[in-house]
Amino acid sequence: MPDSRLRRFLRDPLLVFLVIGAGIFALDRMAGGVFDPESRSVLVTREQVIRLADLWSAQIGRLPTAAELDSLVEDHVREEVLVREAMRMGLDADDTIVRRRLAQKMSFLIEDTVVTGEVSESELAAYFEENAQRYGDAQRFTLRHVYVSPDRRGSDEEAARVATDILAQLQAEGGGAEPENTLWRRLGDPFMLRREYGRRTAGDLAELFGGAFVNGLATLPIGEWAGPVESAYGYHIVRLSARTEARPAVFEDVRRRVLEDARRDARDAANREAHERLRERYRVEIEELEFASELEGGGTGTDEVGAEP
Repeated sequence: MPDSRLRRFLRDPLLVFLVIGAGIFALDRMAGGVFDPESRSVLVTREQVIRLADLWSAQIGRLPTAAELDSLVEDHVREEVLVREAMRMGLDADDTIVRRRLAQKMSFLIEDTVVTGEVSESELAAYFEENAQRYGDAQRFTLRHVYVSPDRRGSDEEAARVATDILAQLQAEGGGAEPENTLWRRLGDPFMLRREYGRRTAGDLAELFGGAFVNGLATLPIGEWAGPVESAYGYHIVRLSARTEARPAVFEDVRRRVLEDARRDARDAANREAHERLRERYRVEIEELEFASELEGGGTGTDEVGAEP
């Protein structure tokens, strides 16, 4: 009998209404407290409606119908309500994607508002002089090579000896006179990089093989197998097909490129200054982390990076 009374009590519509009301009140308190008509007023302006129609037109290729426009506006309102409620509940606080998107939009806003002056002729000439290496023709090499590994051969001395023997074999086969000769492909040790390079700059080859290798190429004959040339990996027998020397750029020939680069660098510098000025408005504290002491339960210090008075 008591159980049946309890069931009837729990089914009472008034009780259900009160429980639901209490839940809504609790959620509202969690989401931001007392109902604020001003903060929960959504105004869809005429400009926003036009923008929604323009976006639809750009994607679909025609203007939306009245029903489609109503649906677009309703979707916009739904999104606005969800965004506001999410922010009211603090759901954006620790979301990395949201933070990065907001930071990106702020960066775009700063870049759009930064104004730089036009580059004068004297500034342009000075910029060219400071960056002349960007615009000249670099020294370039076209080559093929046979590699000998000191690790595989047991020592540098043995690798150098094997490389010398390979050179003699290639020269005896007439490799210098016949570029199509394929013997070189069957000789030497496996190599992780390519065995042929076309019109590569000295800088490119230096990054791949090291500066000593490029220095060795500078004195090799053209059209003949020669070496050994030492690199960061070992020894190489090299056949240079072409070597073009570096040529400095003439300002008038590259003026347009220089102007574009100077303007871009000026914008980048202005953007960096704008970001730095914005950062100076904040008092930044970075806690130092001593890994050993942290693992042992030690404390951390605080380093104040900067602040605006």
